[in-house]
Amino acid sequence: MGYFDGQVAWVTGAGRGIGRAAALALASQGAAVAVVSRTQSEMEEVIAEVRAHGGKAIASLLDVSNWDMVNWAAQQIEATLGPIDILINNAGVLEPLGKLWETDPEQVGRLIDINLSGAYYCMRAVLPGMIERGHGVIVNVSSGAADSAAPGWSAYAASKAGLDHFTRSLAADLKGIPLRVYSLHPGIVETKMQETLRATTSDQLSPERRQFFVDQKEKGRVLTPDVPARAMVWLCSPQCDLENGTVIDLYTQPELLEKIDRALQPD
Repeated sequence: MGYFDGQVAWVTGAGRGIGRAAALALASQGAAVAVVSRTQSEMEEVIAEVRAHGGKAIASLLDVSNWDMVNWAAQQIEATLGPIDILINNAGVLEPLGKLWETDPEQVGRLIDINLSGAYYCMRAVLPGMIERGHGVIVNVSSGAADSAAPGWSAYAASKAGLDHFTRSLAADLKGIPLRVYSLHPGIVETKMQETLRATTSDQLSPERRQFFVDQKEKGRVLTPDVPARAMVWLCSPQCDLENGTVIDLYTQPELLEKIDRALQPD
């Protein structure tokens, strides 16, 4: 028996990295998983792995920055798998990097559309049904960048700060309604974004900031994607005891990893 037997999870940005690991982790706990990405081949690999382990999964190409597409996708998922119980808002982009006055306005607008508006659209699509059923969990995948001002990634940091506040504000809206929402800062995780950060030029990111990420890699402090995925399982499970609207950071709160591992130990 898994934590999510009979439940449906919708994971955006699930073709690779943290999203892929989250989809596999939720499926391992019994959830039927809707895998959403912009790359068909990556999605097919994920659902093939879920099915190979006896799980149920479907794939859907989706641009989360388009409300009509998001709303349609939510309806199709529910028609195929059933009502959505879990939403993992993981889709996001890092670029453009660089000083604010040197970035391309269209690229910045696109980043905000994906990282912030896209997360809102997905929440907006699932919340009415969750509220009607009196059940549901949303995890917004944010970043430690939301809490620190560093040169070179103002748009990304601002979008993640906005996502954290969406989380807190939604929790306030949900007072008295038995739904939960959390924001997760996954820490420094081995993903395509990390590869990009370690390869940045001085025009994109300060040399000091780039070196920080290089050093973390060399010191073995970069997490594998399954670590934040495990945190998501805990956040969505009955084992989670956090106040609604909590923002957790696996880099600045490493003690949480021990708590999560203890909570998820099989009886």
